[in-house]
Amino acid sequence: MQKFISKEASKLVINSNINYLKLLSNKSNNEKSFFLPNILFSNNNKNITNINFNSNENNNNENNNENNNDNNNENDSDKNKYKNFLTYGGITATILAISTGAIVSEERPNDNNQIPQLQLPKDPNNKRERIIVLGTGWASLSFIQEIDLNKYEIVVVSPRNYFLFTPMLTEATVGSVEVRSIIEPIRRVLSRLTSRPTTYIEAECTNIDYVNNCIEIETHDGSEAKAKIQYDRLVVAVGSVPQCFGTKGVEEHCIYLKEAMDAHKIRQKIMDCFERANFPGTSEEEKKRLLSFLVVGGGPTSIEGSSALYDYIKEDLSKMFPHLSKYPKITLVQSADHLLNTFDLKISNYTEKQFERIGIEVLTNTRAVEVKKDHLVVLKKAHARPPGEPINATEKPSKGPEVSIPTEIPFGMCIWSTGVGPRKITQKLCDSIESQKNNRAITTDSTLKVLGIPNGNVYAAGDCSTISQTLLMNRINEIFKEADTNNDNQLSFEEIQVLFKKHATDYPQLSPYSKGFAEFFNEYDINKDGFLQLNEFKRLMEKVDSNLTALPSTAQCASQQAKYLAETLNDQYGKDPSTFQPHNFSYKHLGSFAYIGSHTAIADIPQTFTGGGFGVWWMWKAVYLKKQFSLKNKFLVSIDWVKTTLFGRDISRI
Repeated sequence: MQKFISKEASKLVINSNINYLKLLSNKSNNEKSFFLPNILFSNNNKNITNINFNSNENNNNENNNENNNDNNNENDSDKNKYKNFLTYGGITATILAISTGAIVSEERPNDNNQIPQLQLPKDPNNKRERIIVLGTGWASLSFIQEIDLNKYEIVVVSPRNYFLFTPMLTEATVGSVEVRSIIEPIRRVLSRLTSRPTTYIEAECTNIDYVNNCIEIETHDGSEAKAKIQYDRLVVAVGSVPQCFGTKGVEEHCIYLKEAMDAHKIRQKIMDCFERANFPGTSEEEKKRLLSFLVVGGGPTSIEGSSALYDYIKEDLSKMFPHLSKYPKITLVQSADHLLNTFDLKISNYTEKQFERIGIEVLTNTRAVEVKKDHLVVLKKAHARPPGEPINATEKPSKGPEVSIPTEIPFGMCIWSTGVGPRKITQKLCDSIESQKNNRAITTDSTLKVLGIPNGNVYAAGDCSTISQTLLMNRINEIFKEADTNNDNQLSFEEIQVLFKKHATDYPQLSPYSKGFAEFFNEYDINKDGFLQLNEFKRLMEKVDSNLTALPSTAQCASQQAKYLAETLNDQYGKDPSTFQPHNFSYKHLGSFAYIGSHTAIADIPQTFTGGGFGVWWMWKAVYLKKQFSLKNKFLVSIDWVKTTLFGRDISRI
């Protein structure tokens, strides 16, 4: 049974120490004493034992040195007061911290049930519906936090038994924070949420039998143990895997930046490169190659990875290897015109100027086509060439701007961070459902239900899913006829209002136009006759459809989806599913941060702030610290930052 200090006991410790300090202040200043507090919990709430060791001086010596002692006593008195303040104040602060920590860390008991058999049917005596959650990422953890565990039984299945705070993974690649400071065991999370028994199984889901409402799982440790588990509802939140787009050599010669182990690999590889370059007899050319670091991709992960690596080299490795400080070079390869395409253009330009200032080379309009053992083969887009540079005779202009002469860039380490793709279970589920046309993600409706499953009890959230978005223009003539109730081949303001209200559920893109619609109506009423003819209506629908954008693969989006789903299921509990109509999921972008090196960060917060600088870096640290999943993680990250500031990053190879 877990032992912890109660609030009453903590108060007792505090009161005892206060009385103890009062006793100290009454002691003689010139008396040298040692006090051993012995705090016992008794009926009178305190019991302090003081053991005094007094030194006896020779009286004659005291008389002979009376004047000197008077002066020394005053100095000793001040020193003793200062020492007593530090010593006993520290003791009291330590005890208070321990007492407070015991209260804060108090957790409800939870046995994390073990499944007793290989095929577990639903217990008929259990009135709670069973929800199986696949994954332990952002969507899974957010769902578990919000779901009412008094209404639902939760079973979590994942080969990864911890949650990873991915926004700070780039910091862990260079030791600014330790990997264990940004992870949280899933069993601890489940124990903290409820006193009801919950279940976690470290396994991988290999098949979803949505007809019989069960999943098949197996261990991933090589033992190949298998089992089946029944569910009432299933939440698929397995996330994604790095995407290499079929580029040859990526798997063999690059390091991804997606999981906790990737941070360890990168940290080890950096030291491999520096120690090998430091080996006696290494040529100048080889030193340049070994200390050439490439990052492929132009998104936030690539930007922060390059920036963290720059800080590591400049602030730590250049001091440990001063004779190699002129060789390191960081190059970022981006196929698009700018970095950070999902950010405001002002942010992209700011980041590129920052990288130019600190010496990170950015190759935009450059596509990686092959990765060799120690070289990256790239193609520079033809339209990005300097003016007047002719196209080589070996190129084929018919292929458009993607043609160029292949160029090889040597590297000591290459990080691949170009996008994400589906996991095996995601692709397998999509292939088993005829209506699933997207083979890279599970398609859901606007309430996150997986399309094509007749039972309607399977949901998907996070990177593994995408919400179906039907274009109004695909049915423009049909919709126009439906809205034209009086068959006069034109739509009045009232007819369009009725149409928008009727189809707001089927077409979420109509929601932003439900308020202030008169302004949009007047804008597209070109001939100003008070009606919209078919050509005018088409223009309006094109405008509406243009607002449809794919949801970003971010922690923020996954968390919002999971929270929406949990709240919907909480509201639906005990109600007739045929009559319950949940509202559609709507993503709200709260803003984005990215660290860009040299104590500088950028922020893109809608309608609030767009920019970067040193102050934004502090804001970035504060936001990421606040978003840590537990008090333990906040404490560990804070300590890591302090250690890095005071002592630098650890370069030990462990």
